Amino acid sequence: MILWFLSIATGLSLAALAYGLRVGASARVPAALRVLVGTLAAALLFDAPLGPARAPRPWVGLDVSASWRAAGSSSDSARWAAVRGTVDSLVAAGADSVLLFGDSLRPGPAPASPSDGASRIGPLVEAALAVGRPLLVVTDGQLDDPERVARLPRGSRVLLPDLPAAADAAVASFDVPGGALGGDTIPSRIVLKAGAAGAAATRARLTLDGREIAALPVAALAPFEERELRIAVPVPAQDATRRLAFALEPGDAVPRNDSARAELVVSGAAAAVFVSSAPDQDARFALAVLRGTRHGPVQGFWRVAAGQWRTDGAMRVVAEAAVRSAVASAPLVVLHGDTALFGAPRPLVRGALVLIAPPAPAEDYYTTGTGDSPLVAALAGVPWDSLPPLDVAPLRTAPQFSAVVARRARRMDERVVVGLDDGARRVAVVPVSGLWRWRLRGGRSADAFDAVWGSIFDWVGADRSRASRASRASGGVVGADERVGISPEWVPRRPSVAAGAVGDGAPLNLAPRARGASFWWLAAIALVAICAEWLLRRRIGLR
Repeated sequence: MILWFLSIATGLSLAALAYGLRVGASARVPAALRVLVGTLAAALLFDAPLGPARAPRPWVGLDVSASWRAAGSSSDSARWAAVRGTVDSLVAAGADSVLLFGDSLRPGPAPASPSDGASRIGPLVEAALAVGRPLLVVTDGQLDDPERVARLPRGSRVLLPDLPAAADAAVASFDVPGGALGGDTIPSRIVLKAGAAGAAATRARLTLDGREIAALPVAALAPFEERELRIAVPVPAQDATRRLAFALEPGDAVPRNDSARAELVVSGAAAAVFVSSAPDQDARFALAVLRGTRHGPVQGFWRVAAGQWRTDGAMRVVAEAAVRSAVASAPLVVLHGDTALFGAPRPLVRGALVLIAPPAPAEDYYTTGTGDSPLVAALAGVPWDSLPPLDVAPLRTAPQFSAVVARRARRMDERVVVGLDDGARRVAVVPVSGLWRWRLRGGRSADAFDAVWGSIFDWVGADRSRASRASRASGGVVGADERVGISPEWVPRRPSVAAGAVGDGAPLNLAPRARGASFWWLAAIALVAICAEWLLRRRIGLR
């Protein structure tokens, strides 16, 4: 109403300027017309509302990810028909249109079966905010980005259809090294997860090239319970690409998530060697990234005491002479801790070299960005300003490239976090400790950890294969789930959003406005009024 008060005040002011505060009897009608003209002109200028605001018709957002089918129901078609019926009832009740979301955003109608490989609602939230439309979200609750729902315009709701679920167990992850030495024994880690109705007892079977390696019983699982299995895999001595397969037998309500597979490159020589004289979280996580980026066996050695070495994984005792021999012959060597334990590292190693020299805890340094280096493109999306602090030691000699830099308290004393030297062989120097904080925080910080180490190992390992080149497509490494083809949408999860009203964004105000296309008659009235006023002013002798 305030716009109309301003419009009337404008009309009265214009009449007072033209006719004065005391209007004679003969000028009352022209003065009233001047008030009308001024009021309508100001209303058009201010775009004043011509009626009460009404709530905009909401959109319907339908989750079309494959997670609907991972609930374990014996009648997927009946479950999805019920979901589509919910959407139809919302449209019949006055909803504006149907938008589908999952791995992309697109208009409806609902498909015959949900099959998207992700449950991302972010693009739909941004579209609703752009036009101020409330959103009715029909989903199974397993969203990849549930925090975005809180930003929806006020009046939005989340609807979780109450659908039956059957007992189901799924292979959530199948983690095995990408390569191994012939004749070695490698660990495999399998994580099983039950759905909302739990899972009955079953059997698990692991095969190598179709030959059974292990078969073991799996006890019943409670709803959403996870269980980890670890199985040692003996590797044949012949160089070849082996195929590992894990399966639950017999299959249950959702056969699609009962198996996983992986390829294992068996070679007589290691593709990389990781040696740590001071094992810690940084070393453990960096070794995991190295295994994800190298196409071939990666050996890891831990120094647990003076003169005592163990292999990574099986923790078998190994002689220090064997560690020295592996370092001298590997095409890529990563030395962590005391990098001069075996002597000067550069003459000792024949291949590419990564030196990780963690300093003692001191003042916190925060990464500020990248320098001019070959890793600029690979690290372009890293959120440097939101990463945990590091301990950084100064380098004795300046590197050829400063790939990542940090400052003390983000203000002074800049130091190199990752230094690169590109010569006959490539060398990376990382005088840092505390990167494990990035990894443990999860989310974008964990992605930044994978991006930094993945890009370092890819650049240093000049002979990287197609598999390792693909690992840095999004600044990360090839994880086990990607390598074995396990889709997260087929793994049961607890709902990440609850049913009910959501959103704190401002909805669109749909009150009719004076400048609307259907209210041209306001301008017509103002034009007729000003013409009538002019004629009356001439009649009473005013110009």
